[in-house]
Amino acid sequence: MFYVYIIQSQTSGRFYVGHTEDIDNRLNEHNSGKSKSTRNKGPYCLQ
Repeated sequence: MFYVYIIQSQTSGRFYVGHTEDIDNRLNEHNSGKSKSTRNKGPYCLQ
């Protein structure tokens, strides 16, 4: 099953929308810099 998620940068307040099968793993990828589109813009929290 796929999930649509919204995360927000805790530093800039910007939002990012994505989809995944594993929300916990995907949030970890965003916060650890493994996602090119959100790299160096976090940390992120799930909204």
